[in-house]
Amino acid sequence: MEEQHSSKKFYLIAFVVVLLVVITLGFLYVKKGQSVDGGQKSLGALFGNIGNDISRATGNIIKPGNPISGERDTSTEQDLEPLFKQLANIQIAGATSVSHDGRTYVRYIARENGYIYDVDVKTATTTQLTNTTIPRIYEAYFANNGNTVIARYLKRDEIARKDTIKTYIANLVLPTSQDAGALGSLAGSEPQLPDNISALSVSPNGQRLFYLLSVSDGVSGTIVNTQTRIATEVFRNTFSEWLPQLLDNGNVILTSKPSADIAGYAYLYDANKKTLTRIMREKNGMTTLATPMGTKVLYSENLFGNTTLGVYDKKGFVQDEGLIIHNTSLQLATLPEKCAWSGNHIRIYCGAFASTPHAHIPDDWYQGTLSFSDTFWTINTNLANLVLLADPEKEKDAEKKFDVTYPFVDPSEDHFFFVDKNDSTLWSMRLEKPKFTGSEDLPVGDVVVPELSPEELKDAQGSLPAKPTTTIKSKAK
Repeated sequence: MEEQHSSKKFYLIAFVVVLLVVITLGFLYVKKGQSVDGGQKSLGALFGNIGNDISRATGNIIKPGNPISGERDTSTEQDLEPLFKQLANIQIAGATSVSHDGRTYVRYIARENGYIYDVDVKTATTTQLTNTTIPRIYEAYFANNGNTVIARYLKRDEIARKDTIKTYIANLVLPTSQDAGALGSLAGSEPQLPDNISALSVSPNGQRLFYLLSVSDGVSGTIVNTQTRIATEVFRNTFSEWLPQLLDNGNVILTSKPSADIAGYAYLYDANKKTLTRIMREKNGMTTLATPMGTKVLYSENLFGNTTLGVYDKKGFVQDEGLIIHNTSLQLATLPEKCAWSGNHIRIYCGAFASTPHAHIPDDWYQGTLSFSDTFWTINTNLANLVLLADPEKEKDAEKKFDVTYPFVDPSEDHFFFVDKNDSTLWSMRLEKPKFTGSEDLPVGDVVVPELSPEELKDAQGSLPAKPTTTIKSKAK
């Protein structure tokens, strides 16, 4: 009996030892899995399925510049994306936002040689699309969802010793899927646009363009379908100094060319009725930027040597005792050329002067003798409230001065894109939407515009005197 008891004791000890070894090996296996995969292995993988084990996401992080494959944690990717990002370190002539393969890209054209590229907004990975050479492009526009290019450049006539302004319109022809790795081209076709076009505008939807051309009795204006190339002259005027903006409905905002000390005027030209309707007058140094249908127009104005931004609203703003006004100041020191409209045509995103120098604006800025150091803002134009988005000189991923020009936003308004006028490079700023609220969705009634801090108000206004915060009555839609 004693021998049998000793035998049972031996097997019990052996079983305990083996069990401890197995548990130890299992623990080491789990720890190894954690160090390699970044996630936690289930004990069920070793001992079979024990209960309802819930797997944990490992968070596949895609770093800028790395190839993209498989699923990714977009929230983590958003956290890693810097506020400011350089998308092209070469001089560009024009850019637009395009979407394909479920991602957002910026399509741009190189100023030096006319090559076209797509850059992934998230990863900054760049893909060359064409190798058609167009040297020394001054400016370029995209139409038809980025598939048509209008490039403007100078061509020297050595015999006559003068430059000709050439405007070349072409379609982007990309290789088929069978030609992997091949480059596309720009295919121009007749009729081409005439030489020496003085001003050109592409409608926001990219379906048409409008150009002005000097004629014997002044200037003519022509609308061209960017797909069919059918051209129709719609405008003649003895005054030739216009800056046009073609609207999606075929009408045109015509603004007199600006100068700091000269009163400017803006008109709405109805291309069907052939009528000019004045919408703003006698604003020194005025430039404009309308919404796609022209219901609102941003404008700049020089007041006592300072530049401020304002907005014209066709419906008007309700004031005391029911008075309707159509123009109101936005208390931001900037130019419309530094702003982009949101998709709802209520909010704008702008680069604005950190201070307003006593200079001839926009003359000196156009001529390149004046450069700005911009901060970034958003404004709800219904309520005239300002929100500071960023000061790039204080951001660790920028720490530089930007002079914003050619700005635009992607359809989802996740990014504000712009060209830095200092070196013509392409940049993006991530829009941190929690910084500003959807105040355009507030209920009807009295809405108190939130006050800025004294420092923010000073930055927004440049050297303009501060105006008191007011209560604005919002209108029912």
